[in-house]
Amino acid sequence: MSYQPLTDDEVFGLFEDVAAGLSVPLVVYDNPRTTRFTFTDELYARLGRLPNVVSIKIPGVPAASAAARARIEHLRHLLPATVTIGVSGDADAARGGLNAGCDAWYSMIGGLFPEVALALTRAAQTGRAERAEQESQRLQPLWDLFAQHGGSLRVVAAAAAHLGLTAPRGLPLPLCGLDAKERARVATVIEDPQLHA
Repeated sequence: MSYQPLTDDEVFGLFEDVAAGLSVPLVVYDNPRTTRFTFTDELYARLGRLPNVVSIKIPGVPAASAAARARIEHLRHLLPATVTIGVSGDADAARGGLNAGCDAWYSMIGGLFPEVALALTRAAQTGRAERAEQESQRLQPLWDLFAQHGGSLRVVAAAAAHLGLTAPRGLPLPLCGLDAKERARVATVIEDPQLHA
């Protein structure tokens, strides 16, 4: 993030500097909602040619299946074969990501509910698009909470705390997390046997 709006060249320069000094793989995380910066396809292509860049995490694709596939194919032609395309946004993992041809799903829920995330991923990877969609539909109450709270962070933090994996108030300041009523709602959703079926 930057105090001033950034240009493509400035963002490229940042990644270029970081990639040059890395001994580990680098995933480019395109998150326009947080950074207030929108990556262009040309910038994706430039970044994909940097050393150590192995994946680009895109913020999602069009909802329509044909448009989503076209978008992923377009990006695939711009990027080296060594760079994977991953989808962000858990609610879009099946329909708008994996079923459209993304190589990876960078999941918020994967750490809390690995079996569910793996089932959805494996279904999509083996060409069972309808099954992947069904797995995602099981999670609709969770996706609804994400939408209600402006994203997954506060909801997943509340879920992790409810499961005893983190402190009750585990978010860094100035984030406040969810109030008691909403935390109870998260608990109800994550305790639903449908989520664990």
